[in-house]
Amino acid sequence: MKRIFKYLMMTVLAAGSMFYSCETTELEDLVSPNALSPDLASADLLLNTIQLNYLGAMQGMQGNGAALGRISYMFGRDYYNNFGSGTSSGAWGSLYSGILPDLAAIEAQNGEENLLAFHIGISKAMAAHIMMGIVDQVGDIPWSEANNPAEYPNPSVDDDAAVYDAAMAMLDSAESYLSVAGGGDDLFYGGDVSNWMKLVNTLRFRYHLTVGTDPNVILDFISSNEIISSSDADFQFNYGDQELQPDTRHPWYQSDYTTSGANIYKSAWLMDVMDGDQDEWMGLTLDYPGAGVEEDGAAQRAVTTDDPRRRYYFYRQNRTTPGQSQMVFAIQSGPWNWPISFGLSASSTVNVETLSCSDIAEPVHLFGLEDGNIDYGGGQMLVGRWCSNFLGYWGRTHGNNEGTPPDNFTRTASGVYPAGGSFDNMPDIGNWDNYATWDGTLDTVLEGMDGLNEGTKGGVWQGNGGGGAGIWPIYLSSYVHFMVAETKLAAGDAAGAAESMRIAMEHSFAKVTSFSSVDPDADSAYFATATEITDFIDMKVAEFVAAPETNAYNAVAPSENKDKLDVLGEQYFVAMFGGANDAWNFIRRTAHPRHLALGIMDNDESGPFPRTGTYPSGEISANPNILQRQDNLTRVFWDTNMDDNPAN
Repeated sequence: MKRIFKYLMMTVLAAGSMFYSCETTELEDLVSPNALSPDLASADLLLNTIQLNYLGAMQGMQGNGAALGRISYMFGRDYYNNFGSGTSSGAWGSLYSGILPDLAAIEAQNGEENLLAFHIGISKAMAAHIMMGIVDQVGDIPWSEANNPAEYPNPSVDDDAAVYDAAMAMLDSAESYLSVAGGGDDLFYGGDVSNWMKLVNTLRFRYHLTVGTDPNVILDFISSNEIISSSDADFQFNYGDQELQPDTRHPWYQSDYTTSGANIYKSAWLMDVMDGDQDEWMGLTLDYPGAGVEEDGAAQRAVTTDDPRRRYYFYRQNRTTPGQSQMVFAIQSGPWNWPISFGLSASSTVNVETLSCSDIAEPVHLFGLEDGNIDYGGGQMLVGRWCSNFLGYWGRTHGNNEGTPPDNFTRTASGVYPAGGSFDNMPDIGNWDNYATWDGTLDTVLEGMDGLNEGTKGGVWQGNGGGGAGIWPIYLSSYVHFMVAETKLAAGDAAGAAESMRIAMEHSFAKVTSFSSVDPDADSAYFATATEITDFIDMKVAEFVAAPETNAYNAVAPSENKDKLDVLGEQYFVAMFGGANDAWNFIRRTAHPRHLALGIMDNDESGPFPRTGTYPSGEISANPNILQRQDNLTRVFWDTNMDDNPAN
């Protein structure tokens, strides 16, 4: 089966490499001329196709969750247009036109000996996950009539709660098959039946958490059933570094490591959360590690709010983002802040060609807010998060729909985790003295800064870093421990929630930092140390413990006024980078975290935050029994929290 896999790998990339979805897939699609007819295909080939369809569906759904959770950048200012008929079309086609017919064909081949129990069990688990995911995204969907096209060529929708229950019943069926399966092979767990059972139980846990089952009942369930609780059961898809025939590299790597530069913008909010407090950076003293040494010297990290995972997530191609300041060691002392410390205006770093907003007034609705510009007094105004980030992190904020300027070799690219790209070896504070000798003139200042910016570590290029040998995370143990923490908090066990949050973060750091070895050019001087990791986790857990159970939202400075769900949600979202399917659910279920970045558009322009997307247009045009919605306001049956996230 592993031999079969390499010939089918191209399907992965076609299925969902950039979260694009096809609008022409309907329930009644005929067999594709490019696909094997189910009655002619072997069970192994059918199972491979099911798994690749599942992966494509996950990529699409995770793309939606990541964009709405600000874990990735959302292009487009209008929610209804962004989350309209394309919201679930990829997953819809994968389930109805791919997985369900192929599963039926495998069941037909099973026979009384039950020799294909493994194939059927894992296929049902994947199908159940997608069923719940499509309900989460669009609400009522066809089910009871969908599996009988001869009698119901135009199936009507079932109540969304009934489909969720049907997914739970399918998980029960998956367990019954896996309990008698003699093993097999697959693209995720390599045939490990026990790990597949942990996934089944984790999906049951997800069901209960989503529908609002009593948290104490949930805790009883997870204490008596094995779930994904350790990294050896992480549910992920592994990519290779082969470029051609077939291309087995991570989709983000394919897009960002090209001869024409990077093509994916990173979330300004996520980078801002991870790059530490700007005032703390600017308050560094002479005993800062790396002060007075060459740029390639000891690791440069002394800010406690700085997340050590950032060098693994993001690869900086530039030292300074236009309109921002930059810290430098200068004049045999330091660090200094360019342009602030030299009495210059932030306009000295403006570049309207590559970042037009660096020379544009901030949106009116952001004046005086955290997402707006930063006023340091004396005419020192830095462009805020709505446009750019500190330390050379160059992405885009929520809803930015500008065109693409020539910034492919300056914007921040995908890092070594999870895309298999490059580890970020860029010094946070460059050594100006390497490029100029101070003579008291502005020309010398500019000379040194020009040299410093030319001395960057280099842009992305095809083949750099880990060559794309990354992963697509679907359910990692860190995600599951965050789910446990949320459940304990809902049960009134704040101390237990804090401990589960700690475990979740420890698992996240262990996973991310294990990718140090993926990039052969990674500089170990910049690796996250055990002390740095422990200190950061301790700080965040202490923040959770000190935070109130609930408090009033502070529109001016929400990130300085977090309650426990804000702290928990933030770290959950950071850990979900690369596989954020459940972020949208978390926002709707809890109305947290409340300090997500405001959009570049105001609420009148963006429209209401989507409680669901709309049905695939191809299905609407082909099936008269499904009526399209005209807005995003319809709530899924479990979406009973009437509070809206104030960041939307």
